[in-house]
Order: sequence, then structure tokens, then C-alpha cells
Amino acid sequence: MVWNKSIERVDETSQSNPRGDEPIDLLPPPTSDRSTAAAVARRRMGDERVKAEALQILGRFEVLPGLVVFDLDHTIWPLYCDCCSIGDSPRLFRHAKGIMCALKEKGIAMAVASRSSTPDIANAFLDKLELQPMFVTKEIFDSWTHKTEHFQRIQRTTGIPYESMLFFDDEHRNFATVSKMGVTSILVDWDGGVNLEMFKLGLNNFAAKFAASSTDKDEKTSLNGWN
Repeated sequence: MVWNKSIERVDETSQSNPRGDEPIDLLPPPTSDRSTAAAVARRRMGDERVKAEALQILGRFEVLPGLVVFDLDHTIWPLYCDCCSIGDSPRLFRHAKGIMCALKEKGIAMAVASRSSTPDIANAFLDKLELQPMFVTKEIFDSWTHKTEHFQRIQRTTGIPYESMLFFDDEHRNFATVSKMGVTSILVDWDGGVNLEMFKLGLNNFAAKFAASSTDKDEKTSLNGWN
């Protein structure tokens, strides 16, 4: 079961190893046209393999999130946008692109929640990595609220309840704060980012939380029937 709501992509108004813990250069420096083409082909093959495995993982769950939200820095890429220039060539963690492609194929919406103070650089990197079409909305702005404001805006834009969201972030303060809002949140390794292992953990936690919530509702309904 997936949260079934039609969502249109909107523009923001604000602002190998199996664990996937080694980043790879998305745009390696070319030595020739042939070597560049070979590197692109290898990258795409890797993305397709990750996508296939991610789709298998998704297929094991009857209950899926309606929206998956990603942090950017040290979650999908091993860098801080604040420390980069707009002309730099970004790179992704090994499993990030394949996981996103699997979610898109499965019809699960995605969004970005980032506290970067350089949204221009973040958006430029998303353009270079061809990730912009993946997201229905992006909230990229600096904030002291540890992303509560980001998620409030995302919820208003999508109409998806917090309980139907899955969130990946590398900072504990964001993880803790957003979890209190009802969002299933996963704390990823700073140097590993989102990978298939974390992806599976997130879906497991989401399904377990949904099951616990359903059981609690059934018990309350049963108790009310005795009154």
C-alpha cells in the first residue's frame, strides 16, 4: 500500500563496496572521449544494479511510505555545499542514484530537506547530477529549527501526513527533531550516506511503525466497543 495522492513537482519558493560507504566520482576527469564514454557506461551499469536491488527490497513490503525525504550534504553526496563553489563537479554516494530511480519507478514521491546556506550551489549540483526531476518539492535554506520548518512546508505542499514520510539525514539533531513530528527517520553514516542497507532499514522501521499504529487503533476501537 502506497499513499495514493497525485502530486505535481513544484519549485521551491524559499531560498564496489556492498555497504556503499565509499563515494565515487560522478564526473571523473576524462582522458579521452572513449574513456569518458566507458566511465559513463560503468556508472550507469552500477546505478541499474542498485536500482534492481532496491526494487527487490521495495517489493518485500506491503506498506510503503508516501514520500521519501532526503537531506543533501553527507546523505546523498560526500560534501558540504557551503564549502564548494558553483563550478565544482559533485559526486554521489555509490547507491544514492539507484535508490532514487527505484523509488521513482515505484511511484513513490521524493523531496529534499536541507539546511544548506548556499541553495544556489545545492541546486546547481542537483542540475549537474540530473536529479532535479526526481523531487516533487525542495526546501533548501538555513534554519535553527533542525528542519521542523522544512517539513512543515513539505507537508503543506504535498498534503502527505508526517506519518507517511520516510526521512534520511546524517545529523542526529535533525533526526531527533523530525522523528518527534511523527516522521520515520533514519540516521545515516556521515561518510557512507544513504545506501541499500540504510534504505532497507528505513522501510523496515516504517512498516513496523505502521503495524504498531494499526494495532493501537484496533485496540482503542475494541475498548470503545465495550463502553
